[in-house]
Amino acid sequence: MILHHSKFVFLFRRHFWKLILVATVILLGVLLTSPLKRDELPPRHKLAKYNMDVSEKDPTEVYLDIGGGTIQMGRLQKENFTFVEEEDPSFVMTSTTCREEPWNKVHSDRIPSPELHDYWIRNNTSRKDYLYHTTPSPLAAFVHPEHIAVTLTAENQFGKKVYCRYFDCKRREIPHVFESVVFPESTVYCGRRVGAKYISITETKYDTPETPVPIVNRISNGPQHYFTVCMSTLYGDEPKFIQIVDFIEYHKLQGATFFHIYIRNVSAYDRMLLDDYVRTGEIEVIVLNDHYWRADYMWHMMQINDCHMRNVNFAKWTSLLDIDERIEMKKDWKIVDFLDTITNPNVVNLQFKVQWVLKDSLSPARYENDNQFFDNLVFRKFHNTSKVQNWLQPKTIIRPESIAAMTIHSPAALYKGLNKIYVSDVIGVTRHYRNVEGGALTNNNKRVYEVGPYSMTDVEPNLKFKLTDACLRRVKDVYDTVNYSCQKMQEMYHHHGLTHPCVHHKRH
Repeated sequence: MILHHSKFVFLFRRHFWKLILVATVILLGVLLTSPLKRDELPPRHKLAKYNMDVSEKDPTEVYLDIGGGTIQMGRLQKENFTFVEEEDPSFVMTSTTCREEPWNKVHSDRIPSPELHDYWIRNNTSRKDYLYHTTPSPLAAFVHPEHIAVTLTAENQFGKKVYCRYFDCKRREIPHVFESVVFPESTVYCGRRVGAKYISITETKYDTPETPVPIVNRISNGPQHYFTVCMSTLYGDEPKFIQIVDFIEYHKLQGATFFHIYIRNVSAYDRMLLDDYVRTGEIEVIVLNDHYWRADYMWHMMQINDCHMRNVNFAKWTSLLDIDERIEMKKDWKIVDFLDTITNPNVVNLQFKVQWVLKDSLSPARYENDNQFFDNLVFRKFHNTSKVQNWLQPKTIIRPESIAAMTIHSPAALYKGLNKIYVSDVIGVTRHYRNVEGGALTNNNKRVYEVGPYSMTDVEPNLKFKLTDACLRRVKDVYDTVNYSCQKMQEMYHHHGLTHPCVHHKRH
């Protein structure tokens, strides 16, 4: 015991000054971080006008109560100082506050056409029983005046009883779940709850919900857009930037004002172009993913359903197309010119016949120069065209609010109107650039030998000129980077105390 005591005394003497230094640092830290009390402040005088104290030594150094009696030092702006008497009412909030927008003060237990839904469920209309999901897996949600439409990534939940679970802006659950059923496949209609900002779907009232998705407002006096286009899921190894710009700029020239682009995987280079369209407010990118296995091409039906629901009360007309498809109008019309002629409200689904154009080489990975880009634009490069097919894989333009359930090529159920209007190929066709160099669904390529005869065709010359110019301008804006001399670049690097790699290169 004596030995241990002697050792302690020795260690204490040896490290005495170190202990004093550590204790001093801790004390200073406590003093510096503790709220200042009025009797601990340096010499100052009262600035009654602003209810704060000003240092005698520095007129910009002030001490004020930041709330709850906590005094902290602050610094005045030397010029143009504006004192705020009271908080702006719109900013009076705490960490627990949830704002309730005027549209979000509705409680409703109604869903659209429940009797029709029951009838279609009994008849298995739109049923898929596809893949192996064991949970609903919500993707998106859209609020309408009396209900919320929730889209799912699951495609095997048709007709199941489920429960809508609501959450406020802090993702705190709101009481009063809503019992519903999955119809159409991959969709649940829910009632509304006051203040609900997020929603999830569970199989029982007591299941732990999957992460809620935000509720997007679709309440308005009418559609925001006249004509929109959905592009089906992008995936696979082939570079896409040329096909993306070709597809979007073509349909912009046809009068489309917004696009929903679905992606499973694209290269970082391709994503740069998509992100630029997002920046300018022309597209929304929807990334498809959940924690259940499926091959990339297996997202198509679920994507079609989500596109349909996403455009209800968002667009009057919506076309559902693949990246290799273009609706081509005749008579020097644009698509919207044709749509403008339609005045019969029973026209809710326009079916366009298809012509295949053989695409027998892959697109380049990057923009190199204008000539390389011109030579690889889809509509300039590929011309070997089949005859018009008699309703083999037609593509559609729909009135989303009139459709109850949608498939890839046509509606499965309608709320109102005629099921199909067969558009004459004298008015327009779908120009389908069929990739015969591979792709996921290679069996479809066998049909290329059945749809002849083939002939060389081209797009209308004036459209060809406008589309080439539009595509080039967009691609150059994104990829044609303006470069500077090594000296100029080094000047900017020097601001940050760094050396540009070109300087090392020049030295060697």
